[in-house]
Amino acid sequence: MPGLVLLLALGSACGARAEAGRIASGFLLDEARNRLGRPAGAFACPNPVEPLTDMARFRSRYDPKDPTQSRVDPERERAEAARGTRLASFGNGLAHLSDRAVTARPRDPEIARCVLRHLDRWAEAGALLGSAADNDELGRHQAVMTQAWQLATYAAALLKIGPEGLDPGALARTRDWIGQLARSVVAEYSVDNQWSRHGANHLYWAGLAVGYAGAALQDSGLRDFALRALRRGLADIDETGALPAEIGRGSRGAIYQNFATLPLVALVRFADANGVALTPDEERALNRLLTFDAALARDPATLEARTGVRQAPARDRSSLAWIDIVLPRLRGRDPARAADLEDLAARFGARPSWHAFLGGNAGLVYNPADQRPER
Repeated sequence: MPGLVLLLALGSACGARAEAGRIASGFLLDEARNRLGRPAGAFACPNPVEPLTDMARFRSRYDPKDPTQSRVDPERERAEAARGTRLASFGNGLAHLSDRAVTARPRDPEIARCVLRHLDRWAEAGALLGSAADNDELGRHQAVMTQAWQLATYAAALLKIGPEGLDPGALARTRDWIGQLARSVVAEYSVDNQWSRHGANHLYWAGLAVGYAGAALQDSGLRDFALRALRRGLADIDETGALPAEIGRGSRGAIYQNFATLPLVALVRFADANGVALTPDEERALNRLLTFDAALARDPATLEARTGVRQAPARDRSSLAWIDIVLPRLRGRDPARAADLEDLAARFGARPSWHAFLGGNAGLVYNPADQRPER
C-alpha cells in the first residue's frame, strides 16, 4: 500500500481515541520541576541569534551518487555549513534555555520570557519560511525537513515554558509561526510523492515535530498526523526489530537506526499521554525494536555481520536518548527489560540524554525519576 494511502487509512482509527481532554505532549514537566528543580539564581537573557529566513538552494550533505546516502560530500557539507551553524546555534541555545526554565523552582518567569523572546524574534521574521520553492525536488524536501527538525525544538521549548505570565502578542505570533511550520511539514506528506511513499526517519521526525506543535497549539489535526506517522513507523519494523531503510545506510546504519528510534519512542509516549493504545502487533513491533537497538549498542558486530559494512559508533548520549524516553513506560510492563536498559545507559554514560530535536534534555522531560539534579 503506498505510504500516503496507508497514512490516510490509519487516520480515523487513531484520531478518535484521542478526542477527549487536552492534547498532551508526553512531557512530565511538573514531576521534573518537583524532583529536580532548584532556585534559578541570577539570570540574564542572551540576545537571540539572527533569524534565518532563506530556505532556497538546499543541498543534502550526502553524495547524490551514493545509493546508501551515507558518504558525506565535503563540498556539499561546506556549502551548507553557514546555514547549519546558525540553525544549530539558535536551536541548541533555545533547548538549553528551556531546560533551565523547567528546572527553575519556583518557576522563573524571566527565563520563560527569555525563551519566548527568542522564539518571537524568529516568528516576527518569518524564519524558515522564505523561498522554499527555490529548490530542486531534493532541495525542497531538505528545506521542509529542516523545518521539521527545527520545529521539534521550537515547539518543545514553547511547551516547556508554558503560557503563564507571557506577553499575549508575542505568544500569539509565536503560535501562528509554529502553526505555519507545522502545516508546511504536513503538506509534504499529504500528497503521493517519493517522500510520503518512502517514509522512514524523515516521516517519524515530521510526525514528532507536528505532534509537539499539536500539543502546543491544541490542534487535533496536527495530533492525528503525528499518530498516523507513529502507526506507519511501527509497521516499518521488521521481524528482527530493524528498520530496513535505516540499517541500509552503509557505515551509518547504526546511527540511523538509533536516529529513527528517537522519534518513534517519543511518539509512543505521545500516544500514551493522549490515551491512544498500541495494538498487540504494534506492542510486539516496539519490543522487537528495543531488543534490536539494545543488542546493537552492546555489539555493533551484529549489524556489521548482517550488512557487511563496518559501523560508525552510535553509543553517545544523543543516539541512546531513546532509553530515557521509553524507560518509564517499561517499568510496569516489562521490569526485566527496564533493568536491562538501565544497565545499558550506565554502561555507555548515556545520561544526561540530550538531543536538540527532542527539545534538549530528554531524560529531564521524559524520565525525571532517574535523573540527578544538576549541582
